[in-house]
Amino acid sequence: MKKAWSVVLVIVFVAILLGATAIGVGYLTGADLEQVYLTLESSPVATFIMRLVSYWEQGYAYAQQLIAALPGFFASLF
Repeated sequence: MKKAWSVVLVIVFVAILLGATAIGVGYLTGADLEQVYLTLESSPVATFIMRLVSYWEQGYAYAQQLIAALPGFFASLF
């Protein structure tokens, strides 16, 4: 188990290092962050993730409404 955690920590460290390097190079080259955000927002993967989050939010709202209505359906139990 100790070896597994060391592998996970190495992967996380490398990901953080690559991300920091990418951000640093972006700032040094004068990259416009708004353009980066717009590009990522219009990608198919981002669209899929936004739709998935929206789906889960709607499901959560429906579950809350259902739980709030339960005492009315089962008045003898509450």
